[in-house]
Amino acid sequence: MRVGGYTRVEPFARLWSADDWFRKLQELGVPSLRASQWAEPFAAEVQPGRFSAGLRDLLDWLPQCLHETGMLGKMVEDLDYSAARICQVWPGRFPSEAAAAPFAGNPEALANRVYGGRMGNVQAGDGWQFRGRGLIMATGRASYRRLGELMGQDLEGLPNLLEGPRYAIEAAIAWWEGSVPDVQLGDQVRIRRRVNGGEIGLAHCEKLAELCRRVLA
Repeated sequence: MRVGGYTRVEPFARLWSADDWFRKLQELGVPSLRASQWAEPFAAEVQPGRFSAGLRDLLDWLPQCLHETGMLGKMVEDLDYSAARICQVWPGRFPSEAAAAPFAGNPEALANRVYGGRMGNVQAGDGWQFRGRGLIMATGRASYRRLGELMGQDLEGLPNLLEGPRYAIEAAIAWWEGSVPDVQLGDQVRIRRRVNGGEIGLAHCEKLAELCRRVLA
């Protein structure tokens, strides 16, 4: 897969096997069982030609993926929140805990409330159907459609594909190449804003980025 018509590719120093990835993921803090499940997909999907800046991309891409998924442990957005947490995440939509109370502990209702009617979600239930999935959580029908077009997969019809390692990795690379300009590489603040819309999780991403430079470079 090639995205965006690359003009120059800086290759990785080498390609890593599944055994290499298993060891490297462990060194990065991924639990052993989880590392064993992800090692082969990483070996198959993380290839130099898929990143416009090669290793420089990988060293910033991987920390974001690890952080967003709780070290590869969470592939679907967790919306099982308390009323207080709902108010913290969406203060504009829920000005009080009383307003959030009907959605507390009800992930499907919450997803339809906060995501319905936007991000390409036009049908009843779209908020839940197209909640965050993948390594860099795709959210909304429009995002699933766009990623699917880049990958040549019907993610709009089969959104659950992003819950599996292979397609999650492929989608995260496609999103990255279409969303993070090479000029921003190395700037964790700007990258975090691209991924998250703000700076939540920045400290953890910076720590992971430094670790990736020791483990992968």
